[in-house]
Amino acid sequence: MLSEYGRSGVAKVAHPIATGLVRVGVTANGITLTGLVLTCAAAIWLFGSGHLVAGAIVIALCTLLDLVDGAVARASDGGSPYGALVDAVSDRVADGVILSSLVWWLVATEPENPLALGMLLASLVFSQVVSYSKARADAGGLHTPGGLMERADRLVLILLGAGLEGLGVPWAIEVAATLVAVGSLVTVVQRMWGSRRDYLERRDAGLYIGPDGGASPGTSGGPA
Repeated sequence: MLSEYGRSGVAKVAHPIATGLVRVGVTANGITLTGLVLTCAAAIWLFGSGHLVAGAIVIALCTLLDLVDGAVARASDGGSPYGALVDAVSDRVADGVILSSLVWWLVATEPENPLALGMLLASLVFSQVVSYSKARADAGGLHTPGGLMERADRLVLILLGAGLEGLGVPWAIEVAATLVAVGSLVTVVQRMWGSRRDYLERRDAGLYIGPDGGASPGTSGGPA
């Protein structure tokens, strides 16, 4: 949701910055990988050692690089499939490390908190499935709705929950992890349902094109 409504405003701010970075030779992939390394280091070092407030702040600052790399790609060569792959893989690794570091911290400090642990593990699983569901649908030529909770929403909730937990707010990490886990599950269902509806509508109209560029089996677009 945040990605959908905030994209235009972010693009306006990021464009002049990206133009300047391109002039001095900075590449989009370089920004992406730098952000990945910094995010993973902050998550493992700060979250893993219980410095939740510092970790939330540092990781939030690191994610700003994720707002710039796409703008740099568009300002240089317009972006490439390989650059999109690097960005997508980096995001998945960063998300996994952030949530895994919080699990590591929780097991070390509150092993008797099964709710938080269960919801963090569910968030780790479902957040990866959210991303994969869209990637797989796109590969099959299917239209997929964004859904209730995309990556920006998940990051805001998890970092906010971790920061508030570090400040001593009770149930902060439990509430944040539960919202992310449930929201991610709902998003997976939304994307599966939306893709199914798109497939059936296009199949019935004879318009569905398979990922290999040929008509999919059962359509009227040509030989299967």
